[in-house]
Amino acid sequence: MTTTQIIVIVAVILVLGIIIFPLVNRWQFRRLPPDQQIRIIMKQAKGLIFFKNVSKGRSGVLYYVKNKRKILAFPWVLSDGHMLCTRSNPFERWDYPEEQLPLNEDELKQLSAELEKYNKKNPVKIVFK
Repeated sequence: MTTTQIIVIVAVILVLGIIIFPLVNRWQFRRLPPDQQIRIIMKQAKGLIFFKNVSKGRSGVLYYVKNKRKILAFPWVLSDGHMLCTRSNPFERWDYPEEQLPLNEDELKQLSAELEKYNKKNPVKIVFK
């Protein structure tokens, strides 16, 4: 093989690995049913607190994962440069596990502190009605 052929093969492999495969994975993830998305997000969760934003253009869902066991979903639409939560009472119950246990006071305090940290880090803030 010539040097040119080796360079072309390496370039094609890099383009596939860096650009094409991640785009296909994101495309497939967005089209999964919500329960399968939740299972994948629970496996992806790093640490005790984890946020995952699944965007579909001008709408989407922000998932909050606590201890890789409890998930709270905030469905949102884009409004005035902010993610406006469309759920009437997002802090009432956990979305996963299926028993939908209510949030206690300590969890509410921790959630509000983590949402403040999330809003400071990200350029598009989540706001509630």
